[in-house]
Amino acid sequence: MATKIPATSGIRFARALLMVRGAQGVAQSVNFYQSALGMTVLRHTDDWAELICGVSSSTQGSTSSLLTNDDHPNSAATFRLSIKSVESEAHLSVGYSPFLSFDVDDMDQTVARCAQLGAHLDGPIQYPAHGKVATIRAPDGHMIGLYEPALGS
Repeated sequence: MATKIPATSGIRFARALLMVRGAQGVAQSVNFYQSALGMTVLRHTDDWAELICGVSSSTQGSTSSLLTNDDHPNSAATFRLSIKSVESEAHLSVGYSPFLSFDVDDMDQTVARCAQLGAHLDGPIQYPAHGKVATIRAPDGHMIGLYEPALGS
């Protein structure tokens, strides 16, 4: 059962924004997030891209369980990732980038796909009791957390 969050707060999470260098950075990032992580491209220009994927319910323990979107009954809520081209070095420095985290169904398959597209593990895959956890650095330099819940979690 999805948790109902009151809409009275007047604030909703809209997107995570990644900043990359130039049109080539946008294109490379779109390729990685689409091909390695399976995100869907909504729009892509030289300066801007938007991709989406479903939002998993952390209380369900399965990445196939999606929270419902109250604005659109019978549809899944989505996470929106925006990628923006910038030229200023200040925008690309540490502190401007979010840490992205995705729930995955198959850690080994996801890490292999990411590595084929230029990402690399930032340390070994961890195996705590609640599942598998890994951190990768995407080809665009952003850190991505991956989590595969343990069966029955």
